Amino acid sequence: MWVESGYFGGTAIESNIMNIFIDTSILYPNPFWIGNFNQRLLQVVRNKRVNLIISEVVLLELRYNFEKKLDTNLIELKKINTSLRNNLRRFSDYILPDKTASLRDFDEFYDNLQRLQNVRILKCNNELLQPVLAKAIKREKPFTEKKTELKDALIWLTYSNFANKHGLKKCFFLTNNVNDFCDQEKLKKGEFELHSELKNDCDRFIIFTNIKNFYQANSSYLDKPQRELEKWIEGIDFNDQYVFSLLWDHEGISISDKANYLSDKIDPRKLFKEGDLVLKGGFININNLHWSECKHIEVEIVSDYAIVSGVLIVNAVVEGYIYNSVSQTGKDKHQSIGSTEIEIELYFNFTIKKNGIPENLEITDITAL
Repeated sequence: MWVESGYFGGTAIESNIMNIFIDTSILYPNPFWIGNFNQRLLQVVRNKRVNLIISEVVLLELRYNFEKKLDTNLIELKKINTSLRNNLRRFSDYILPDKTASLRDFDEFYDNLQRLQNVRILKCNNELLQPVLAKAIKREKPFTEKKTELKDALIWLTYSNFANKHGLKKCFFLTNNVNDFCDQEKLKKGEFELHSELKNDCDRFIIFTNIKNFYQANSSYLDKPQRELEKWIEGIDFNDQYVFSLLWDHEGISISDKANYLSDKIDPRKLFKEGDLVLKGGFININNLHWSECKHIEVEIVSDYAIVSGVLIVNAVVEGYIYNSVSQTGKDKHQSIGSTEIEIELYFNFTIKKNGIPENLEITDITAL
């Protein structure tokens, strides 16, 4: 299952970074983080703008609830299939999700999540059981006279001990379980503040009841890199000539190399009389690229970087080679059948940040005109 991941990649936690602690009540209705604000928060985590901290107890409870809900849904689908089969002449059963595969998908999702450098899965420390038991006996928060939730206490003490131990600042506890974790008098006023008894354990947490409200309240920080990038891009005219110059200055050599990787997309039969033979064990080389222009430039801002895509037009010399199984030299079994000059469209994309340097260049397609 899940192992306790390293201390945020083995690096110290930055004092100015947010630390988000998640309760089961936040993820239970949506374990795969589906939705705009959920996905935006995950992207912020991937960009190392925040630390995401999840108790093992949360994951175990979440998986149990996921399996229980899945069992209920499967039973309901079976009933629907039976009912419709008895009432319709022409009906094909709804395909039921495979339970084993669905649980495996759940495990893989959180296995991949915990591999992110800024995600930490906290094991439940056995040393917590004694103070939890004491809280349960005394009915101290999160316990009450009517409710004795062991898991809530374990989650809270796991988080509060971790925050205290590492002296964390900017700690946010995302929970919809306001009755157990919040001050009841302030809750009546619509205010979500940590209960005073829990503050005795740790007074570092600010409570939010869902991801959307948390994100909106902190968007100035969470979206700061994207907004700065948007402002930077607005000040630059990403026209054809600007992108042409970027590629020429930084990717001139790699463009030629990458173009040859896609040379098999050019049909040699349209270039050489013996083009059919090239297809039978031969190949073509693209050489002497002379750049002409860029066109169809598009810029898509992702977060703290943008993806720039477009088409680069070049003139190039294309040389064809056929396979010669009876080569006299015994070394080079490919024979040139000549060369021709053609115009080529290279479809590209690259990422760019505020430093203005293209990165991760890809040539996704090539077309001979």
